[in-house]
Amino acid sequence: MTINSDLTQNIEALKKKIGQNDDIIFYTFSFGDTGRKACLIYIDGLTKNELLAEHIISPLQTEAKKQKDVFVDDLSSFFFGFNHITISSLKDVQNNIFSGKSVLLADDYSEGLAFDTKTFKIRDIEEPKSEVLERGPKIGFIEKLRTNTALLRERANDPNLVIKELTLGDRVKKKVAVAYIRDIAPDYVVKEVFKRLNSVHIDDLPESGVLEQLIEDSSISIFPTILSTERPDRVVGGLLEGRVSILLDGTPFALIVPVTVDEFIHSPEDYYERWYQSSLLRLLRYSCILLTIYLPGLYISLVSFHTGLLPTRMAIAIAGSRLNVPFPPFVEAFIMTFTIELIREAGLRLPKPIGQTIGLIGGVVIGQAAVQANIVSALMVIVVSITALASFTVPSYAYNFPLRIIRIISMVSAAVLGMYGVIMCFLLVLGQLMRLKSFGQDYLIPILAQPGQDLKDTVIRLPTRFMKKRPTRKGPKDKLRQR
Repeated sequence: MTINSDLTQNIEALKKKIGQNDDIIFYTFSFGDTGRKACLIYIDGLTKNELLAEHIISPLQTEAKKQKDVFVDDLSSFFFGFNHITISSLKDVQNNIFSGKSVLLADDYSEGLAFDTKTFKIRDIEEPKSEVLERGPKIGFIEKLRTNTALLRERANDPNLVIKELTLGDRVKKKVAVAYIRDIAPDYVVKEVFKRLNSVHIDDLPESGVLEQLIEDSSISIFPTILSTERPDRVVGGLLEGRVSILLDGTPFALIVPVTVDEFIHSPEDYYERWYQSSLLRLLRYSCILLTIYLPGLYISLVSFHTGLLPTRMAIAIAGSRLNVPFPPFVEAFIMTFTIELIREAGLRLPKPIGQTIGLIGGVVIGQAAVQANIVSALMVIVVSITALASFTVPSYAYNFPLRIIRIISMVSAAVLGMYGVIMCFLLVLGQLMRLKSFGQDYLIPILAQPGQDLKDTVIRLPTRFMKKRPTRKGPKDKLRQR
């Protein structure tokens, strides 16, 4: 239905559509010497009455008195310096009201005005808690989309930075912003992002994780193919390499596409520290990933099937530590892994001071008690503890969880087939990684298949002065970043 010039009919039609909502205010007032009626419709709690009186009601009444009894065709001519849009249908009125805006309707006008007066408290900008860095910016995204896009504009004042907004959600409307640099990002990636976003039809997008699951390449794979981050500097770094970022209103986590497997292992801090320090830390992370996945499996296979591969003294020491343990190595490893995961999850869900205490005391007490009760061997406690510590070195939590799943698969394979099971598990994981794609780009590019330029910033990082080109595997339009 279009907006009628009769204000009373518009109000009655809107009340029928909206229903009996006590928080939706219909404030009717007069303006002009002729006493023409106007109605301001808004949701109580999303805006301040002082703001409405100062920027909408008072300017309308003041300008109408100046016009005397002359009728002005354009209702928006009464307002200067305050952002508003013109709407012509009752459906637009309804959508703008429920999105937090204030709508003004008046007698003798077949169009209304929607004002962006949404003002409610948001948390301050602070350091991201999920991506803490020793050196780097201490600024993270918050739950307000406009603030997040402003943070991007502040860090990347490139005129070619494009931010386009979409509205997704069939029932609960949410704004989504797509950011990319026009002369760097490949056109096919940008088109693919908009294609997938336009194909999303769901009642509500409560968090960017839901959107990630709807647009990712493979919903079956345990490996994430979209990178999520709270850090504006990481998003800007991705944009400058030719990638695209997706920001959702109501969440501090932005998405970056496309990504490769090494992006989950790299940290923004790698580029803020000197090259040799970053390279050593990257080598440590890659080594810890192998330990996280395969150390318990190797222990099980060596102790259960291939004791001949161990040095004699080590084999005797292991046999002596397991002398009174009634369970096979796989059961030992499973018990300790289950206990570690239990302590980790309990510490995460409890209040922070209590969670830290439970994690520290629980791990020490349970491990010592399990050894004294001859449930597990002391060496198994060491193996599982090293594995748990190694898993924490991965910067991305989304990539940490798949590693823990593969570790259990590796343990089962080692318990059944020994070292052959561990090797088969490694090959299956490698094959799965090579099959995955992220928005049309390969998820895993073998080291020997990578262009020479990309090897400067993969496993190790060379000095910044040598990285004059952007990663060519991302397909950027502008290949130079140091001229």
